[in-house]
Amino acid sequence: MEPQTTPRGTPLGFLASGSLGESIIPAINKLQDVFSQLSSDVKLDLPQIAVVGSQSSGKSSVLEALVGRDFLPRGSNVVTRRPLILQLVKVQPTAGQYAEWGEFLHLSGKRFYDFDRIRQEILAETERIVGSNKGISEKPIRLKIFSPNVLTMTLVDLPGITRVPVGDQPSDIEARLRAMIREYVRHPSCLILAVSPANQDIVNSDALDMARQVDPEGRRTIGVLTKLDIMDRGTDAVAVLKNEAVPLALGFVGVVLRSQEDIANRRSMADARGAERAFFEAHPEYLEVASQCGVGHLARVLNTLLVEHIRGLLPSLRQRIEEAVTSRRRELAMYGDAPPGNSSAARGALLLTILDSYASRFSAMLDGRSEHMPVTELAGGARIRHIFQEIFNIGLEQLDPTGELTDDDVRTAIKNSGGIKGSLLIPEAPFELLVRRAIERLLAPSLQCKDFVHTELLRIASQCAPPEVKRFQILGSLLSEAVEEFISAGTGPAEQQIRNLVACELAYINTSHPQFIGGNRAIAQVLERRGVANDSDEDSASANGRDAGAPPKSKSTSALVAAASSGGAAPRAGGLAAAAKAALRGVEPELYNPEELLGTAAGGAGDGGEGGGGGGDASRPGLASIPAAGDTAGKGSWFANWFSSRGGAADDAASDSMLSRPPPTLKVPKAVSDQEGVQVEVTRLLVASYFDIVRKNLQDAVPKALMHFMVNAVQRGLQQHLIRKLYREELFEAIMEERQDIAAKRAQCQEALRALRSAQVTLEGLPAELLGRVNQSGRWSFKQMLEAASPERSPDAHLRANGRPRSMLPGGGGPPQGAAGAAQQQQQLSAAQKAAMSAVSLLAGGGIAAHRVSPR
Repeated sequence: MEPQTTPRGTPLGFLASGSLGESIIPAINKLQDVFSQLSSDVKLDLPQIAVVGSQSSGKSSVLEALVGRDFLPRGSNVVTRRPLILQLVKVQPTAGQYAEWGEFLHLSGKRFYDFDRIRQEILAETERIVGSNKGISEKPIRLKIFSPNVLTMTLVDLPGITRVPVGDQPSDIEARLRAMIREYVRHPSCLILAVSPANQDIVNSDALDMARQVDPEGRRTIGVLTKLDIMDRGTDAVAVLKNEAVPLALGFVGVVLRSQEDIANRRSMADARGAERAFFEAHPEYLEVASQCGVGHLARVLNTLLVEHIRGLLPSLRQRIEEAVTSRRRELAMYGDAPPGNSSAARGALLLTILDSYASRFSAMLDGRSEHMPVTELAGGARIRHIFQEIFNIGLEQLDPTGELTDDDVRTAIKNSGGIKGSLLIPEAPFELLVRRAIERLLAPSLQCKDFVHTELLRIASQCAPPEVKRFQILGSLLSEAVEEFISAGTGPAEQQIRNLVACELAYINTSHPQFIGGNRAIAQVLERRGVANDSDEDSASANGRDAGAPPKSKSTSALVAAASSGGAAPRAGGLAAAAKAALRGVEPELYNPEELLGTAAGGAGDGGEGGGGGGDASRPGLASIPAAGDTAGKGSWFANWFSSRGGAADDAASDSMLSRPPPTLKVPKAVSDQEGVQVEVTRLLVASYFDIVRKNLQDAVPKALMHFMVNAVQRGLQQHLIRKLYREELFEAIMEERQDIAAKRAQCQEALRALRSAQVTLEGLPAELLGRVNQSGRWSFKQMLEAASPERSPDAHLRANGRPRSMLPGGGGPPQGAAGAAQQQQQLSAAQKAAMSAVSLLAGGGIAAHRVSPR
């Protein structure tokens, strides 16, 4: 019978040599041993094979068959109550009874040559943790077996899945067992050996159900069928072994193991293997799949898959170890390489170093020079600048100085400022009143900006503490208090400066400021918006009560007279607008002549008639137009009527009884005249213009004050303040006392660092031919590994395929031709390369199914 070969022509017998596994798997085992002994939590998810199955599915028998010795506890109910991490190590055969032995990690250095004692120690170690009444535990037992009869691999024997609790087992034993198994098999670095009995329906397999939950596509699950020899007559498992019933990427392997009677009769493993071969030879239905059945084939496949799996994970494993080393170094820097010295000088030197480091880190954060600046958010001084530019400045820009004032409020302020006399044009008093109130509104956001900067300085201070500060609890508290005190000390002067800035703006309203719009320009803009023209102003002024005989007046005076004489009539386009236009042109208003003020209603002649008080001059706002009380005949001047003794008093009393009393609170009338409308608009414009000037002043001055009194002051004086507060010899012993848990954490961190460095050394010690080649990018290249190991994949194979013989290449003749040349070429391959090629062929060919013998 010809030896079975892989699709690439490499004899499968190379798998049995285990050369590759003997180099790479022990390295992983060493890493597992190192990390399992660490008290610190260092998890790297190292590659391994987990054995999963239900209770009494034959898991223990599979493991014993792979080892070739009886060493596992047996019995009814749950026997495996703690995970057993079994590391098989192939050694060179030696004569004598000491060729095989076992070692427990919890009994380091002690060898067990008697495998019955290994079984007893497993039971004893299990009961030491979980007791003797069927309890279970997640803490594993680590056993290493050295033998020339095994292939190097790592297996994890997990407790079998049960549904009914017994003994001290909890009521939810099944859920707990499944959770424990899932914790082992969920990692992509773990291969799953799903053991299922062939005398049960495969679709009801607990092992495949668990595997499918974490490996839905079945890429890292290999199925094992046990108890093929006790299936019901007329049934077989050929469909399952052909990977047709429940497809798995790695297929199924069928095995025939010892029965309970064989175990009780101490039947040897060699006899059991012979019986297994006889079974498959005696059953022709299994002839087609016989090549992929048997414990020997299972061992070779597991060894090859584990080796290839490990090799594929080596690059990421190296990276994880490097990241863990970096993380532990940072942690150790926080704990310190060694405890502080006992001398006062040593403690003082360490304290001074910490204080100087803190001040330097604080300054670097403000200036943006810190090495720990994040890239996903603003931090340090950039946050303070953001407060100035994006919060304070924009906040002031959004303030409307007259937004809270209604037109009635402005009219009320204008009327109140006029007092008894009233106002002709735009009074200055309401402008100053309203602009002061607007300026006062700038104080609150300015103080709020100061609070924001204070908060950011405290935030930066909390982020700048060196890692060494966490070692000393008292130092951390005192340092925090000293920094907070120094930062808060600058808030008082900063707040006083801000209040002074606002007070200065309130102290003097500079209407001569070059950027202030001024009254003339304000009136002009308002009139321009209202669409008032000079021509219409003049026409309106001439039409409002000036007759041909009246003395000539200026345009502004005429406009004011017309506006005042209109009374309750509808407002017109003249009035204040015309007077304002005249004022802009620099025309001085004229005074009324005495005759106009004291003249009678009848054109100043003094003789009455029905024209008294109603003639052409009646609309003129002179005092003569006011009718005398009780003067129905229209005779006499208003002086005579005013000083009448009795009749005037009686008429006054009668008149008083005709009026309503003014209410306690008076409001401006709802009707707005043209004059009042212009006054309101001009006042608003003046207030807004001056407010913009003050706002720009504060937008520039407030950040400067905060920088001077808070930010720069802290940055300049923090180091000296900390030294003055904390660097005192009488405090050295107290503040430099290390926390009690720091020493233990430092020891754990140093232990983890030693283990990680040992892991790096272990991986670096692996031969390059096992790790693959490194391409130009510095990453592991599987392709280059294949080209180095396989002649037909080498670059010159392409030349030969194109008709160019190797002898034509520079520097060499071709390899020997024919069978002799192939044999010589095969001898030139190292054992590791042969095993690597076999592993590649096994996986690249579609799993174990690729090794099936073609049907005859």
